[in-house]
Amino acid sequence: MSKDSKKSLQDLKDATNHAGEVAKSIWLAGLGAYGRAYDEAHEALEKASKETPKLFTELVDKGNRLETQARAKLGEATNIGKTISIEERISKMRASLGFGHTASADDLSRLEKKLDALSKKVDALSKAAKPAAEAAPKAAAPKAKAPRKAPAKKAVAK
Repeated sequence: MSKDSKKSLQDLKDATNHAGEVAKSIWLAGLGAYGRAYDEAHEALEKASKETPKLFTELVDKGNRLETQARAKLGEATNIGKTISIEERISKMRASLGFGHTASADDLSRLEKKLDALSKKVDALSKAAKPAAEAAPKAAAPKAKAPRKAPAKKAVAK
């Protein structure tokens, strides 16, 4: 082989070796990136695992405070309507409608007097109405109606 061919063969081997080293470097760089990402993810997971109970505890405490405030507000709202008991409301309603009122002797005697007075007025009115009703037919006899005249015909001009 000639010197030039040996040199070109050597150059080709060097280029192949160089390309192999570049490919290997690329492969190792990718593998390193994967390892680094794995390590960072593992660290973040450990950090989150340590902070999660703390964060959860803080959220539970905040929830307890809010629940206490909500119960206090709810208690205020429900106490507004409970100032008067149900029994008191019912008795007031019955009294305003007149139910549950027991009549006394004075009430009964007053009602009896009113009833007697009304009965006397009704009797007086019915006695006064009978003679007027009997006198009305005798007093006036109904008039006979006059026959209607046919309307006059108009003369037609020719």
